[in-house]
Amino acid sequence: MYITGLPGSGKSLVAKMLKEDFGYNVIEIDRILEIETGKDFYTLLTTYGIKEVGKMEKKIVDRFAKNCDKIIIGCGATVGYSNDNFMIAYLKIPKERFYEKIKKYMKPEIAEKHYNEFHRYYSDHSQLVISSEHKMKFEISRIIADFIKKNFDRAQNT
Repeated sequence: MYITGLPGSGKSLVAKMLKEDFGYNVIEIDRILEIETGKDFYTLLTTYGIKEVGKMEKKIVDRFAKNCDKIIIGCGATVGYSNDNFMIAYLKIPKERFYEKIKKYMKPEIAEKHYNEFHRYYSDHSQLVISSEHKMKFEISRIIADFIKKNFDRAQNT
């Protein structure tokens, strides 16, 4: 399962809950980026830009794609990720929340373009789309856990 969403969508909290409350193994791409580059996500964003960080994110996700039984949490930089080995869940947020989270790191026109491309792609290509607005992170985590259980059980029984 690949979970993605723009910065500010609550991916890190959802990852923590999926791990601690539901017992799933979780890999957070932004943590791997930080270990491998020595820089946090926002420093990478400022230094290289959203497109380059997206390429870095995609390379890491691809490393896990073939034989991964873990939940992969993206960092919200890659637009257009698709892989037959993963179901995709998209945590959707309002533009305003994304802009507020990212305004120190991206020019407004770049942020708007990224939001529109990201939202359009993942709204159309995700097996699960969750609006994070007006939802508690635990509720979002439960929706994802139920989705995984339902799809895993169905795959096991066919």
